[in-house]
Amino acid sequence: MDNKRSLYFSFIDGFFASIMTGFTLNYVTPFGLILGAKDFHIGLLNALPQLFGSVLQLNSTKIVEYFKSRLKVITMFVYLHGFTFVLIFSILLFPVNSRIYWFILLITLANTFTSIAAAPWWSLMSDTVESNKYGQYFAWRGKVLGFVSLIASFIAGYFLNIIRDKLLGFVILFSTAGIMRLISGYFISKMDDLPLIIKPEKVFSYIEFIKRIKESNFTKYVFFVSLFNFAVFISSPFFNVYMLKELNFSYLQYTIITLSTALSSLLFLPFWGKTADKLGNVKVVKLCGLLICFVPMLWLFSKNFFYLIIINGVAGYVWAGFNLAVVNFIFDTASQETRTRCVAYFNFTNGIFIFLGTLFSGWLASHLPALIGGSKLLTLFFLSGVLRLIVVLYFRDKFYEVRKVEYVDTRDLLLTVLGVKPLMDFSKDIFYPIYKRLNNK
Repeated sequence: MDNKRSLYFSFIDGFFASIMTGFTLNYVTPFGLILGAKDFHIGLLNALPQLFGSVLQLNSTKIVEYFKSRLKVITMFVYLHGFTFVLIFSILLFPVNSRIYWFILLITLANTFTSIAAAPWWSLMSDTVESNKYGQYFAWRGKVLGFVSLIASFIAGYFLNIIRDKLLGFVILFSTAGIMRLISGYFISKMDDLPLIIKPEKVFSYIEFIKRIKESNFTKYVFFVSLFNFAVFISSPFFNVYMLKELNFSYLQYTIITLSTALSSLLFLPFWGKTADKLGNVKVVKLCGLLICFVPMLWLFSKNFFYLIIINGVAGYVWAGFNLAVVNFIFDTASQETRTRCVAYFNFTNGIFIFLGTLFSGWLASHLPALIGGSKLLTLFFLSGVLRLIVVLYFRDKFYEVRKVEYVDTRDLLLTVLGVKPLMDFSKDIFYPIYKRLNNK
């Protein structure tokens, strides 16, 4: 088995997939707004893809077992994912009042296809990358490909800012993204298809997985992440709406703010990768989860463009650690024989709670009283932060690290992550000699 060859083709695949992501990820909701989406539609646009993607992903293990190949399943559904985005151009053929529904359908199909490919992809990659280098490798990969996505997203924002026909601009972007995804599928197909070992005694149903919540460390962990994301997606779909509709930011301003999150995330991924490898993924997940609770509340204090850039930069910093450690903990916990199944069950549960959160958010955005700053959306952001905090505090002692790691006091790690401890150490180095000399006198 030539791991370097597979990792090379995986990286090239990731390059084109990252361009697709840059052209689409931050622009699904803005595209929906151009098509006349209301709060209800925004909720559906974010909720339905999660629902169908999660439900069908639950069967991804059976699909892999049927084809007896993870790579065949990944390649097939990546091609379908790309083709769906290419079809975006057909939206121009529909009557104006029905375009938003056709768009919701296409985005739902696209997310469903890529969701089915996700579990076998993570499983295949976890067998391709050396187990003791998960944090280091995925942090490096995420950083490099993230910059590709960042550049693509900036180009997309600039393009949308200068093109007069915004609808045509979005169609061009999304259809081009589909072509990029088809190219990425070609390079995925060049990877080595490592054999999947299936042991009957390692097979367990989703119901059996749920029933073990009292004694299973992994099941508790899955429900922590899922409930946390439910609270996150209470507000997540509406930050874009808030910037474009209530603050009336241009597409270029919107792009700069959203990219500050991505840039910050990329810059700090290596730090989080090393920290997770050294101190454990659970420590990083719990700490970053706590800090993420306060991110939506920071939006309440100012509408200033530059302030929001800084806030999103802070968000990118803590989300980078959370997202990286969340996935790596699954690799630490699940054996090779159960990894595809565990990833599928994790993604299904997480996806269902995200679906519920986004669906609920659409209703809340219209029905919440404007208690904060005269804005329903700011009230929604505050509620999301409170719910996140409740989940973090409830689960703080419910799950634990599964591998041997270095011990570090949580308080010291928090001060380090916030940049306080390095400053204290620096101050001590400067002032301690002076303090000592004065005492000797």
